[in-house]
Amino acid sequence: MAALIFIYLEHVRPVVDGVWHRARLTSVPAPGEHITMLCGLKAAAAFAPHEQRGARCIPTQCLPCDAAYREQLGWSVPKRPAKSKRRRKR
Repeated sequence: MAALIFIYLEHVRPVVDGVWHRARLTSVPAPGEHITMLCGLKAAAAFAPHEQRGARCIPTQCLPCDAAYREQLGWSVPKRPAKSKRRRKR
């Protein structure tokens, strides 16, 4: 008898160097299998329990992945804030 663990691929968020990415997965990748994120980054799949992430390791979101995901769904893509051109006073 097997205990099945169902994984909803739309909710899988690969984390590479502390950054959450998005990938269009058609199946659960095998450990070591290379996957390509929506931003173009490629990395080997690895799996770990959520508890191993640690309390101080909060991933940030990959903005290019998010923009590509939103475009694929036909959603608006938020514009990045313009960098301030004001000079700091010394």
